Amino acid sequence: MSMLYTTLGPKKASELGLILPHEHVFVDLGPIEEENWRRAEAEAVISLMGPELEAAARSGVTAVVECTPVGVGRRVDIVRAVSEAVQMPLLVATGIYREPWVPEWAVAASEDEVANQAMPSNCYSHMIEAGTIPRSQAAACPSP
Repeated sequence: MSMLYTTLGPKKASELGLILPHEHVFVDLGPIEEENWRRAEAEAVISLMGPELEAAARSGVTAVVECTPVGVGRRVDIVRAVSEAVQMPLLVATGIYREPWVPEWAVAASEDEVANQAMPSNCYSHMIEAGTIPRSQAAACPSP
């Protein structure tokens, strides 16, 4: 049986219906050097995105793929807090976005180091297994 790994735990594909395949619950496309995403508060994101996800649920959406990758403010802790607040399963993507948003550590890292930091086994230690690795992000990873 296929499993989807969500912020609310593993779900069988048969447990879910309509899934929005590419959404952003939290993203920061501002100036890279400012790293505004580091100062974000979960409560503010819940206030903004909670009603949107609740409206989606009322329309029949049963889960959402959250596609924000490393490099544009990915905050798995905030995504999980929003998910738990509204009880909407979110599938968390992983990978690294394209230039100019590739973090400096990733540019200097080996392929193995990038894999260890950005791939499914390490969603920033928030105990969420990545549900998807978008193809365009995999292609954007720097080569040593």
